[in-house]
Amino acid sequence: MERDILLERLEKKLAEKEKELEELRKMVSSNAIEEIKREIMKEMEERYRNLEAKLKELSKTVENLMSDVFYLKSELKTSREKRRDLVEIKTDDEEGGGFEEEDDIIVVD
Repeated sequence: MERDILLERLEKKLAEKEKELEELRKMVSSNAIEEIKREIMKEMEERYRNLEAKLKELSKTVENLMSDVFYLKSELKTSREKRRDLVEIKTDDEEGGGFEEEDDIIVVD
């Protein structure tokens, strides 16, 4: 009978230890999951910051390119507005070596 009582006590202790072990497994599992979540969040935040920096750099590049385009556009506009001087030059038969007489027009900006 003492033996049966001892077996019952040991079985109860074993059941308690199994419950504790199961609880520890759940805790470790949830802790591991939380740790993985934190690592993923850190990685995502780092990627986000990198993308944000690249976006700012690209934005500045586009801004500079647009500035250059506007500058070139204004230069083209002013060069078109300038009055072009046409100069008519006649060639000499003696200097031309027998070439036909032609009128050459030279555009001077």
